[in-house]
Amino acid sequence: MPKFSDYSVTPEITDIMEAVLDTYPDVFPGFDLSMIGTVITKKKRSRRPVRLQTVGYPKDVFCDKVYIVEAFEKDWTELTQKKKNLAVFHVMCSIPEGGFDTTSKHYGKKRKPDYEMYVEEFAASGGVPNWMENDDAKDPMDKGSKKKTSRTPVTSKDVAEVTK
Repeated sequence: MPKFSDYSVTPEITDIMEAVLDTYPDVFPGFDLSMIGTVITKKKRSRRPVRLQTVGYPKDVFCDKVYIVEAFEKDWTELTQKKKNLAVFHVMCSIPEGGFDTTSKHYGKKRKPDYEMYVEEFAASGGVPNWMENDDAKDPMDKGSKKKTSRTPVTSKDVAEVTK
């Protein structure tokens, strides 16, 4: 079987994650970007443009990463910057608190979708539940937006209070 080589390592997703962490420091406690690898896969498509994969045993013995965030090039390039930000925020919400702590029972695990996870995304998207299909969703990086929406505007402080 030939080696799969249609991928590239990308700093673009890491840059978005850094911006999310700067914007929402209380929402992602203990988040360690150095333990996440990011890759863009070419010549493949997916229902979701970005997905989170765990690096479990025995692969983690040879890799210093706990998670891999994979974007699919064709789908990723079709997204607007706002949708890229929302997709990365969604992936970040999939990592549980303690996901980077080697002593935690949540180390290297994915968070099962629950109402708390969706509350964070719901708040960050400006109260739009179907943000991938709905252009009314707010960009989570656009804190100072004066765009008038029919939904209640949400700040990072509101998101942090909801998740406590």
